[in-house]
Amino acid sequence: MLSACGSSSTPPKTSYTIGFSNPEGTQPVLNDFQAALTSAAARDGIKVTSLNAALSVSNQVSDIEQFITQKVKAIVVFPLAAQALVPALTQARKAGIIVLGYNAVTSETESVGSLYPYNADINQGIIHQGAALAAAFVAKQLHGKGNVIGVDISAPVPSLHAFMGAEQADVTAGNPQIHWLEQVYDPTDDIAGAEAPVADALTKYGNQINAVMAYFDGAGIGAADALKAAGVNAIVVGQQGNADGIAAVKSGELAATLDLRPYDQALIALAMVRDLVAHKSVPPVVHPSVVLITKANLGSYMPWSTGLAEVASGKLTPPRTVTATGTVVGSTGS
Repeated sequence: MLSACGSSSTPPKTSYTIGFSNPEGTQPVLNDFQAALTSAAARDGIKVTSLNAALSVSNQVSDIEQFITQKVKAIVVFPLAAQALVPALTQARKAGIIVLGYNAVTSETESVGSLYPYNADINQGIIHQGAALAAAFVAKQLHGKGNVIGVDISAPVPSLHAFMGAEQADVTAGNPQIHWLEQVYDPTDDIAGAEAPVADALTKYGNQINAVMAYFDGAGIGAADALKAAGVNAIVVGQQGNADGIAAVKSGELAATLDLRPYDQALIALAMVRDLVAHKSVPPVVHPSVVLITKANLGSYMPWSTGLAEVASGKLTPPRTVTATGTVVGSTGS
């Protein structure tokens, strides 16, 4: 977690605009990232303008074009589709606009050249560390034996599809008696959207499902509702660590979730943008750490609302230097 300990100096005040292309304005993790980015940037005299693509690739292309017209200094974009955004992002780069990806690449190691049209990328940490943590937990709970299904999003979100693919690979690797039955899809990106396909899968497999791995907490809760209705006891793991997900871990609906701490990720993103604007080098891809939350370590969880409040107050501030793992080398004081 980022902290305000370190140098008491504050960065010089600047004045420019960052455009944030939010792919889905109803997702808590994205909204809290947006809120933290906006409030932290404001403390440095930087304005953040956010546009919601509502899971529409064409909307996202239009949003990026709007940022170019507005002559923003930088664009932070969580891409809904890799290739479809390239022309607009290339246009942004040619206009001298910094482009920071947010979950834009799915590889652990990327060179600067291979990132184009992005200047750099901050990954949510789910595809590699997060998937591995969730898979290890499920494999342990199943004692290396059982049937698993995944719940993915129907919309074309490359990073989430990569995350689910990584969970499938990780949970079955070295576990020949763990069977990944199939992946079902949430068409509406919410609790209800996951419940119906999981119910269908339970019927298809005669209720012989021992674990469900979901692409976000809401989908996990929807899966838990379907399991409860069918009278099936299975392990359900979510992803995000939002308020609903943590409540579900407390109640036992979810066995675990991944806490992404979007307020920390926003501070790292802001630090990267500031450095790029100042023509300083940053790691090509930053992978912030994530934490698996279960009932056993709920006491260590910081509510996102607390994190957002600490960002707004200046208690949590951007790191002065960011490493490829998102480790804080120094942070600005308040």
